[in-house]
Amino acid sequence: MLHLDEKLLAIDDEIEKLVDNILKTKQAQAYCQAREEFLSDFDLQADLQTLNENLNFIDSRTEFKDLKKRINMNPKVYAFRLAENDLQEILSGETSVIVSSVSEHINIDENLPLKGGHHHHRRN
Repeated sequence: MLHLDEKLLAIDDEIEKLVDNILKTKQAQAYCQAREEFLSDFDLQADLQTLNENLNFIDSRTEFKDLKKRINMNPKVYAFRLAENDLQEILSGETSVIVSSVSEHINIDENLPLKGGHHHHRRN
């Protein structure tokens, strides 16, 4: 049993190294910055709260359709979504490497909505 515990500790150490390396990537740093800007915009957060409180009326009331559109067109929302997708690509890639080392028969759902679209009209 001790031998297994040492292996688990070694795996845990490697996971910590992997996480540290991922957090040092430009994608992770961009994600953290975009997330901070997204969360610190109090007007945007108020709009999101209003929209979330009225989810049942989005399709039937013009003011909520307009609010949803305004939120989706917000540059901070756009930047956050792109940064989130970029970070997810890294995480999915690392997950695929780990899973394939265990078994080639395990499939990973990457769930990358922007993959293949290559960030339509991406702003750099």
